[in-house]
Amino acid sequence: MGFFAIGTSICIALAGLISAEVLKAVGGPISLSRWRMIVGFVMLSLVATATGGWSTLRTGHLPFIILSSLAGIAIADPALNGGIARIGARRAALIFSLSAPFAAILGFLVLGETIGFAQVMGCALVACGIAVAVGFGKTLTVAPAADPELVRNESVHAEDKASLTGLLLVVIAALGQAVGILAMRPVMLDHVDPFGVMAVRVLAAGIVMWTLYLASPRTLKHGVGIPDRRSLALLSLGMFVGYVVGMSMLMIALSATSVAITSTLASMAPVAILPMLWFRTGTRPAWQAWCGAFVAVTGTAIIFWR
Repeated sequence: MGFFAIGTSICIALAGLISAEVLKAVGGPISLSRWRMIVGFVMLSLVATATGGWSTLRTGHLPFIILSSLAGIAIADPALNGGIARIGARRAALIFSLSAPFAAILGFLVLGETIGFAQVMGCALVACGIAVAVGFGKTLTVAPAADPELVRNESVHAEDKASLTGLLLVVIAALGQAVGILAMRPVMLDHVDPFGVMAVRVLAAGIVMWTLYLASPRTLKHGVGIPDRRSLALLSLGMFVGYVVGMSMLMIALSATSVAITSTLASMAPVAILPMLWFRTGTRPAWQAWCGAFVAVTGTAIIFWR
């Protein structure tokens, strides 16, 4: 069943690449997140209805789900998309792995969970892996004489300069994700249907995002901007791959494999995204990027192996 956990990380990495390529077409990071909420709610609702997941939810779950939604989606999703737009999908995926150390630290501070020496070392390895891959990895640049299609793909994923704003946005996204995970722990202990929970989380975040958008003076003046059909199709594909297929694989893996092994294999997105970028842009990532990604995943594995 480890294959399904690895499949989750592949889905997450692929969804990140799709997001990078559709960001500008849909109007930017926040616009992408808004439309993702609509598409995601429809998809997840259909799955939850098919699996009977709605019946597992209780009124007492709502405060935790809403908190998780605000931190883990309403804040984290636009921040991550903004980071992808500024520093590229590879760097964003790598820095986003900070959510594991953040979750461990918040668990210690908020829930009183113990952090052993191994977990401290795991956090240090994640930080070192990110530093190596981001600080010393060769950036992706566009070759003028390259094939036009490769130039277009590579320009979307170019990492020609480091952006402090992009780095901070992804760190905020990782912290929001950690808070979202922490808030969901009491809910998941009740063995609720994950698709039903995800549907409610996406709905709550979507209500917040669309309310703010529709109430803004700019929207009242210019109206609602609707992406073209191709962009909506790619956006929907990214949601389907990342949320529906990825979540399904994760649940299958958890049903037959330990949480530690599943969580470790499912966190390999920073590694999985490297060959995808290589294939998509025609540019081989530097060896520092590979080493840093593997070190970060190793650190994440140590954190999960309590």
